[in-house]
Amino acid sequence: MKKLFPYLFMTMLIFSFSILISRSFRVTQLPNGNVGSCANCHINEGGGGTRNTFGKTVESSFLSSPGSSGNVVWGPDLAAIDSDGDGFTNGEELQDPNGTWIQGQPAPGNANLVTNPGNANSKPDPTSVFENSVIPGQFVLLNNYPNPFNPSTNIIFNIAEVSRVKIEIYNLLGQNVKVLVNKIFAPGTFTETWSALDNSGNKVNSGIYIYRMTAVTELTGKIFSDSKRMVLVK
Repeated sequence: MKKLFPYLFMTMLIFSFSILISRSFRVTQLPNGNVGSCANCHINEGGGGTRNTFGKTVESSFLSSPGSSGNVVWGPDLAAIDSDGDGFTNGEELQDPNGTWIQGQPAPGNANLVTNPGNANSKPDPTSVFENSVIPGQFVLLNNYPNPFNPSTNIIFNIAEVSRVKIEIYNLLGQNVKVLVNKIFAPGTFTETWSALDNSGNKVNSGIYIYRMTAVTELTGKIFSDSKRMVLVK
């Protein structure tokens, strides 16, 4: 038995090492994956063991095949999820907000601004998220931050040309809760803050709300409209 122990120990060691190596290739299948390396998916920064929330998301729904040989399927769907619930999507944290990066391409965004999509305490500067998401000359409505929020949240939007902009808050019943803004904006980037008050100045209940932006250009009457969800917690 004593003679078998060193053999068994070495076998287990090699097996464990092989698992770590076999899965380390997934680091290269994430945009800027080399920044967080194995910590992108695992609580243990060295890799292996318990997965963090992002790792669980990948393992459950975004592998090409089950098991250790499956490749990460990075794209818009995985990028749009906020795995760690810190108010920023996986794509925003990995500097690829729209999930358009393809393995083999240069790393997107700024590697110095990458944060961990599986750690709620690791979150990006909202300004860097905005700068990486907006294309000049376009109308854009961004995700609010923080989200979930209490007591207030910021809504950032970009206006391409002089337009009348209306931002409204709705509950899930489709009822208008708040007209946050309704005025003419010049081209540029703007932030409006909602403090969870309705049109009468009363505090609203916690829950899910929809914020909708409608922009009508003054020159041609072209209409841009977009909406997103936010969560008020108490």
